[in-house]
Formats: sequence, C-alpha cells, structure tokens
Amino acid sequence: MEVGKAIYNILSNDSDVAPLVTSGGITRIFPARFKFSQNDPTLPFIVYQVVSDIPNNTKNGVSTYDYVTVQITLVHSKYSDLITLSGHVRDALDYVSGTFAGVVVDKIFFENSVESFDDTSGTNGIYQIAQDYRFNINR
Repeated sequence: MEVGKAIYNILSNDSDVAPLVTSGGITRIFPARFKFSQNDPTLPFIVYQVVSDIPNNTKNGVSTYDYVTVQITLVHSKYSDLITLSGHVRDALDYVSGTFAGVVVDKIFFENSVESFDDTSGTNGIYQIAQDYRFNINR
C-alpha cells in the first residue's frame, strides 16, 4: 500500500520520533505485524497497517482521491516513555499534508487512540498504544 511509504518517510525523518525508535542504524518502523521476540531488547518499535481504503467514486472514472484509515501501534517497555513517543507520533502526523516518498497526502487526521498492556510479552510485559488516522490521498 502506497500510504505505508508516506508513514515511514514522515516518522523516520521526524527529529522527535526517529531517535526514539532507532538503534544500531536500524529504524524500527514496520508495516503490518512485527514479530516480537520475548528476549529481544529492541523496544520501542512502531508498526502500521491499513484498516480500510475507501475510494471517492466518480461518475466519469476511477477514484483519484482515497480515504485511507491506518492504525499505528506503538510498543514500549516503559509506560511514561510510550506516552512521550505517542505524543511525538501524533505531532508528526496530525493535520500534515505534502508529498512523502512520492505519495501525495492531501491531509492526515488523527481519529482516536487506545492503550493496552500485554503482560505475557517480554520480562515485565509491554505497553501499547494504537492510534488511528485518516489519510486523504491524491492518487
């Protein structure tokens, strides 16, 4: 999905987000699901997935404008650091427009977020925040 290129471009180039999810030259921003090893110390990370892609149908041809809903999940071992990362991700994406990695984004809208804790992952569990955004994409 093209929107993934824009997400990765925006977040990996953001001066507040990128340093928090980069170590050893690896930026931990992944599409769909990231296989998390319980012994893997490379937290935090970000995963994103497209929830829906709704075309703006026209009478004269294919849609040239799509409404794409994306869920971005942030994973961290520390709750307070997760909240900081969450704020930076929202600041990087909310109400942003432009061309990112060749994807023309008319506007991005933050829609909601939900927090969760998984006590079966890692040594002491992991904290997660799932944020939903609507991307208005010019095709």
